[in-house]
Amino acid sequence: MAFAVSVAGSDSSAGAGLQVDLKTMTACGVWGMSVVAALTAQNGHKVSAVQGVPPTFIADQVAALEEEFAIGCYKTGMLMNAETVAAAAAAIPKETPLVVDPVMVSTSRARLLDEEGEEAVISLMLPRSDVTTPNLLEAEYLSGISITDTRSMERAAEWFLDAGAKAVVVKGGHAHFRRGVDVYMDRNGMTLVEDEVLPYADIHGSGCCYASAIASYIALGCDVFDAVCQAKKFVTGAIEYSWEYSPGRRTMNPFWQMHQTYYKKY
Repeated sequence: MAFAVSVAGSDSSAGAGLQVDLKTMTACGVWGMSVVAALTAQNGHKVSAVQGVPPTFIADQVAALEEEFAIGCYKTGMLMNAETVAAAAAAIPKETPLVVDPVMVSTSRARLLDEEGEEAVISLMLPRSDVTTPNLLEAEYLSGISITDTRSMERAAEWFLDAGAKAVVVKGGHAHFRRGVDVYMDRNGMTLVEDEVLPYADIHGSGCCYASAIASYIALGCDVFDAVCQAKKFVTGAIEYSWEYSPGRRTMNPFWQMHQTYYKKY
């Protein structure tokens, strides 16, 4: 059995964060485990409160898992602040593959990482990452590059490699110029990763699902690029069969492969 761990924030609506990470890992055939890095009170439309976790407790959780399980990949999501970022970076074993999803702002536009935390992600997490998965807004915030077309997406991807990441996927799900096309880049060059473009915008939890699927496929033995390609197909299906779980709001359906035989698409 393959094991993967999400180090991220809890989403009380279960549409994103640790909850959708664990659903995704299960759907991908991996035993998913969690390290709670933050707590949120949220529903489909807003984040109403955020609570931090003591940094020492992050280390305690990782140590407990490492004592018993052969973990194939870690994935980080919402880390909230610099102290939490530093605790996660110190606790995650350096020899284990790491997917860094630099979660900064929720779908409802609530701030999930403070400015000092951004600097900590750049200095502590990116150099540790086997692949990082920023969306356009996160890529702009971290790189300082205004992304207006595919070429500027490529320049932002180059910035992440210069910052120490081994590979990067700049996600194009919100792009107005080539929607749904992601820029994958590593030391060997650049590739566009694309799949069917669906008529939904701002699906709650899509970034978490994508990064967790990548981590799952790495834990199953795929190399990073193959994991990204398989995850892209997985997340496209999860969007296609997404649920309207709150009025006007859709969330990912990681179990779409089970449901597609009887679930009507809307």
